Amino acid sequence: MANEILRSSLDPACIRVELNSNDRNEAIRELVGLIRTKHHLRNAEDLVGVVLDREQKMSTSLENGIAVPHGKSASIDRLLVAVGLKQKGIDFKSTDGQPSKIIILILAPASQSGPHVRCLAEIGRLLQSEANRKKMLAAKDAETIFKIMTDTGA
Repeated sequence: MANEILRSSLDPACIRVELNSNDRNEAIRELVGLIRTKHHLRNAEDLVGVVLDREQKMSTSLENGIAVPHGKSASIDRLLVAVGLKQKGIDFKSTDGQPSKIIILILAPASQSGPHVRCLAEIGRLLQSEANRKKMLAAKDAETIFKIMTDTGA
């Protein structure tokens, strides 16, 4: 079923319509913080570290104002996703030089690669649509973004 991976790994509590952060590292910390709060994780700094380490190796920014910072950790047992929007954008060092306005953080268990790869593919498929990107950026609440990301008819 389409979007099942996002439906099972994303929660509206892990969506921020307008990030408070103004730079890449702050945005990653803010999104990990949403996941930490919702899922009662104790090791937020470790999770931030794995994502920042991955970012240092290669930017996770895509074109069209999208960034998908991600990392794997042995301290989590399932795929967890957080979404943040930043209307003015954040520099994620994208190949097209554009700031990222839609930031989707993925945390995956170190022991599994399948769900992580499927999630990245699903996000790519969903956000290749300019209409979906515009709907997300126009959303006024987390529930609307959740619906766009998880409904097959979005």
